[in-house]
Amino acid sequence: MHALAHSIRIGMALSFRLIGVVLAIGFAITTVAADEPDPKSYWDVKDLRPGMKGTGRTVMVGTRLEEFGAEVLGVMRDVSPGRDMVLCRLTGCNLEHAGIIQGMSGSPIYIDGKLVGAVAYAWEFAKDPIAGVTPFQQMVSYVRASDRRLAAESRDRSQGKGLQAARLAVFPELLDPSEPNSPDAASPSPEAPLPLAGGGMAGMRPIVTPLAASGFSPRALAQLETSLRPLGMAPMAGGMAPDHVLREEKSCALKPGSPLSIAMVMGDFDLSGIGTVTHVEGGRVYGFGHPMFSLGSCEMPMMTGYIHTVYPRASVSMKMGSPLHVVGVIDADVSTCVAGRIGPEPDMLPVSVRVKTGRYADSRTYRVRIVREPTLLPNLLLSVLTSAIDTEGNLPEELTARLSATFKIKGQEPITLADTFSGPRYGGQSGASTLFGPLAAIANMLVHNPLEPIRIEEIECLVEIEPGRKVATIESVRLLSDTVEPGKALRAFVTLKPFKGEREILEVELPIPADFPEGAHEALFTDVSGSIRRRFRNEPPLSEPRDLATFMRSIRVQTEPRRTAVYGHVATPERGLAVGGHELPNLPGSARAAFASRKEVAPQPIRSDLITARPVGWVVEGSQSLRFTVARDPGLSLSWK
Repeated sequence: MHALAHSIRIGMALSFRLIGVVLAIGFAITTVAADEPDPKSYWDVKDLRPGMKGTGRTVMVGTRLEEFGAEVLGVMRDVSPGRDMVLCRLTGCNLEHAGIIQGMSGSPIYIDGKLVGAVAYAWEFAKDPIAGVTPFQQMVSYVRASDRRLAAESRDRSQGKGLQAARLAVFPELLDPSEPNSPDAASPSPEAPLPLAGGGMAGMRPIVTPLAASGFSPRALAQLETSLRPLGMAPMAGGMAPDHVLREEKSCALKPGSPLSIAMVMGDFDLSGIGTVTHVEGGRVYGFGHPMFSLGSCEMPMMTGYIHTVYPRASVSMKMGSPLHVVGVIDADVSTCVAGRIGPEPDMLPVSVRVKTGRYADSRTYRVRIVREPTLLPNLLLSVLTSAIDTEGNLPEELTARLSATFKIKGQEPITLADTFSGPRYGGQSGASTLFGPLAAIANMLVHNPLEPIRIEEIECLVEIEPGRKVATIESVRLLSDTVEPGKALRAFVTLKPFKGEREILEVELPIPADFPEGAHEALFTDVSGSIRRRFRNEPPLSEPRDLATFMRSIRVQTEPRRTAVYGHVATPERGLAVGGHELPNLPGSARAAFASRKEVAPQPIRSDLITARPVGWVVEGSQSLRFTVARDPGLSLSWK
């Protein structure tokens, strides 16, 4: 998981989030007024007083609404900028025993028939069921602001604002430790939730959202726990609702107090958050009373839900539920609630993975759809791929994996990673994260790229796993001759030491051009990581692309080479400069000197290598370099161009 996080942080550095648009902007703007509740139907916070009593609605089992009592204890103003909190003591529905329940988030509370707000906050280990209630007045205002911001951000994107450079690394081993990765440079979400604990809130937290995970392996659940628990999510192994429930509840509609399920993964694996509907106005649905991920504008499937039971616990009890049917799209995830629209179909990313474990085993294919939300996609993709191989049973401790993955991109040639992975990093508990981490990193870089919107149409993956470690280390290199004539080939003999195998000697030839300059040179024989690092050092624009073509080329430079090869590199003379991410090749010496004298420019030299690749039957690791001399016939007078 650490390797994945490292890759993802690099992909996200100095980038901005490309926000998913659920509906056409014109439709969103024209329907705001029609969908907004009448202010007379809900309380103004300043009119609430301690001692006022009312009722709330929620579902404890199935889809049947139940009522509980609520008494206002007080109003806490400005618990966060622009946000107030109504403190209520709840009674009934066995809340005196179970306390505030995870999954109650959004349960509406009414006084004299007018809506106060949504149950949203609680204290762990509380002796009494006292809840923090988010005023519905502020739920409406924050959703309205989100709709307006969506329109403004759409205009900004159409005007090309926000272009910045991005640091790219598909594989964590490609990272140069001397390079700043700037993981903290990404801008924080403007919709930050209330503090999770401590301070003036005395430990009050947003009620944790249960995540019903169907089909996910324990290892994938552990990954989700690591990434989502800090965000207020509680992933737990669950299951889909039985067929008879799906049939009986097919016409179930969202209404105040009913379960509200928000899907993130659908298909052979399913992951959905469970909360409660606060209010429905026309086609607009409000729920939760606190953010889910603080995404602002978003696009996630909005579903009806079914509650199997309430699981009482000493800390905070939880509802155990399952999603039922998609009825629309969640398009706002703001600091006071989530909100969606009934009717639209969610736009999700299709992902398929075919797995074969063992030479004689049958392959199995798993298909899912994942939300396109950029901040969630990498970890969700990683968890799906991990579950796919875990479903096939225990993997060998020593393994070799052949991985092929294709990212189909609208308007672009596909990006394909087809390679062999082996070694101790790919076994054990963290092996799946290391194996599939590059795919999550590619997805992350594509959706976060700051240059142009990129739409991934589909991801297809094939992984074949067999026992045994097929790794060989470059132990030594010797040259047939220390001197080579231009126009001839530099011949090297590379000694490979396979894991638990006999040494092998591999001949590698690297042609030297007829116009190559005389003198001393250095040859590097290396694995794929050393080869790619060398190419990035030689071509600085690959690290900081300023246009989409260079961005895509940067990814392909990392994904097209194979680990099952020995790469030979010989540097050619410097051929230009990179200034501000732009290549200026074949500059005369006077121009290079002028740029070098300007401190504000910070030019970087552009070089190129003579490169050869010699395929082998092993995953190669290590590198060796040595010196040689190029000497031509004195009668020749060619010059390097």
